[in-house]
Amino acid sequence: SLRTSGDSMAPPVSRVLCALALLAGVAAGAREDPTECEVCRAVLGAIDEGLSADERKDVLKIEEAMQTYCDSATGKEKHMCYYMGVGDKIQGTAGGVKREISSSFSRGINAKRLCTRLKKMDGQMCELKYEKEIDLNTVDFNKLRVKELRKIMDDKGLECVGCAEKADYISAIKKYMGVKDEM
Repeated sequence: SLRTSGDSMAPPVSRVLCALALLAGVAAGAREDPTECEVCRAVLGAIDEGLSADERKDVLKIEEAMQTYCDSATGKEKHMCYYMGVGDKIQGTAGGVKREISSSFSRGINAKRLCTRLKKMDGQMCELKYEKEIDLNTVDFNKLRVKELRKIMDDKGLECVGCAEKADYISAIKKYMGVKDEM
């Protein structure tokens, strides 16, 4: 039998449908950002991959492996080690999640899940991001900021004596690349 719009069952069904539509919208909007916790995932993933089955059983051996990794780390990875509490004698450390990380690895928790947990403890760990690589062959230099142009010059070891305007930096980069400046 078909129900009519005046039936007492219509309002609950419409509420259920609205709730399902709302949940579908929330789930669609909750897509994961690939750059979220990217440095954390990379560092913990590298440490996790380097652990043997024997090392994984002992928290102290895991911490030794973390220290070995962090002693040779540079850049953003070094910052991550600092936040993890695995620093060097010169830099020191920021905090103490080293034991949390090592005990989690001993229980078999992967880097992605561990970084999500650590984010709740210390948000700084997931704020670290790798810098975007700029493709010099396809980029529109006029759309870049002067700060980004200076970084390109620093990365390439270029000097721009007397550069004061954005156009000066663009000209210097194009000269380095062997591209004629269209004026």
